[in-house]
Amino acid sequence: MKLWPQKKWKQILLAIFLIIIVIFAVFSAYIVINLNKDVVSGIDTIDAQGSKSALVIYQPGLSIFPKDVSYALANGLAEAGWRVEITTASSQAPKDLSNYSLLVLGFPTYGAQPGTAIVRYLEGLGNLHGINTVLVSCAAGNANESAAVMKQKVQSESGIVKESVCLTSMAPNTGGTATDVARQAGSKILP
Repeated sequence: MKLWPQKKWKQILLAIFLIIIVIFAVFSAYIVINLNKDVVSGIDTIDAQGSKSALVIYQPGLSIFPKDVSYALANGLAEAGWRVEITTASSQAPKDLSNYSLLVLGFPTYGAQPGTAIVRYLEGLGNLHGINTVLVSCAAGNANESAAVMKQKVQSESGIVKESVCLTSMAPNTGGTATDVARQAGSKILP
């Protein structure tokens, strides 16, 4: 049994095939590593004069989409009168929710599941003590399944899901662009 072909054209074809497999494996490893890592960022405050405080925690995705819609929703909350703090899901994000009346979780969807960093953050919080929670599920396609998974996780930690905003980057969103829909959803949530 010969592993390496004798004809030159078959050798070239096999070499190209092996190179493609190696490139695919490296690219796949890069994606998996980036999907599972924490991204630490500072805390931005929007409308420091708001009457009640909301904490927006988002997981960056492979694109800027989850960040953009999370900030859009945060700006909508500020328009409605909230004091908003926003940061990424990481070990450095606030764990004590006693100063907040609202928790917003923004996350990308991979394989119909919420991103691992946001799930890890939520699990690290433990009991949510009935805090009102808004979910912002982002996907290239259908974001509803990951929102349902996250809703179940929030409820299992004694959180109350006030609203789920499911947005897609690849198809039209009902009500305008994804950032418009997110901002409008935030502006309807009163302190």
